[in-house]
Amino acid sequence: MGSVENKHLRLPLIDFSDLDPQNPATQKWAIARSQISQALEAHGCFEVIYDRVGPELRQELFGRVMPELFDLPLEAKQKNSSCFGKYTGYIGQIPGLAYESLRVDAAATVEGLQGFERLLWPQGNPRFCNTVWTYAKHMQELAKMVHRIVLESLGVEKYYDYHIQPKTSALRFSEYDVPLDQETKTGMFGHLDPNMLTIICQHKEGLEVQTKEGEWIHVVPLTNSFTVLIGEAFKVWTNGKFQPPIHRVNMIGDEKRYSVLFATRPSDDYLLEPLEELVDGDHPLLFKPLKYKDYITFRYSEEGRKCKNPLEGYCGVRSKVEA
Repeated sequence: MGSVENKHLRLPLIDFSDLDPQNPATQKWAIARSQISQALEAHGCFEVIYDRVGPELRQELFGRVMPELFDLPLEAKQKNSSCFGKYTGYIGQIPGLAYESLRVDAAATVEGLQGFERLLWPQGNPRFCNTVWTYAKHMQELAKMVHRIVLESLGVEKYYDYHIQPKTSALRFSEYDVPLDQETKTGMFGHLDPNMLTIICQHKEGLEVQTKEGEWIHVVPLTNSFTVLIGEAFKVWTNGKFQPPIHRVNMIGDEKRYSVLFATRPSDDYLLEPLEELVDGDHPLLFKPLKYKDYITFRYSEEGRKCKNPLEGYCGVRSKVEA
């Protein structure tokens, strides 16, 4: 695949401003459903306008919360560990990248936030918790709407309660400093997300998404927009109908860049498998059932990191699944 940036390409932009999940039988809801289905088929992602996160909350996140978080000593940040591997808690000190990242599990719950707070600020930091909890709750509602609309577009809305209940979520805060490689301006290498859904809020440009043809779309954020990407777990669940996009970060300018990622994923005991309605003679079964936590353990193991396609290597039915 090539790596040419096409400055004329844009991700589909879908307006969620007036959508009411309590009243889905509207023309605007139907239009959004059609737009999302087309966007996921074409790109595996889209931009969404969502006004419930206002400029004040964004300024609090990017202007105070995140600089305060990343100014903590390295030994404090490294306490943010995970039993799933080195790339599922604190991430940093990667050769060639001026990048650090921390993850808050169950950020939309008081328990999850308080656990993170006690880890990094034993003396407490209620302002941090209040800001992050407010943001996470908004992202949780947005994620639920996206999941519901996608289920409707697939004709399997009957699974909504079953599908949404075993989901858990996390926030990932990322800081990109002045790139070490001034020629490539690389902030983060191209990669796929393993989870179900990722909602990205970036306060400065840098995110790029690769098309199926190998071109790169430069994502220009609006003051009220978010980027929604599906992950490998979503690919399993839809039996390959929707493909997760490769994405990366290329820095612009010589200032720090922050982003906040809200991700949904199956709970530890949830058995993830393709929906039976999406498997037939024209669409044969592509993936065996798996538990997400087991796949993550494999994906970040030495064996998994050697796989060109770790998802296929772990649970693929056929010898080759087109990525």
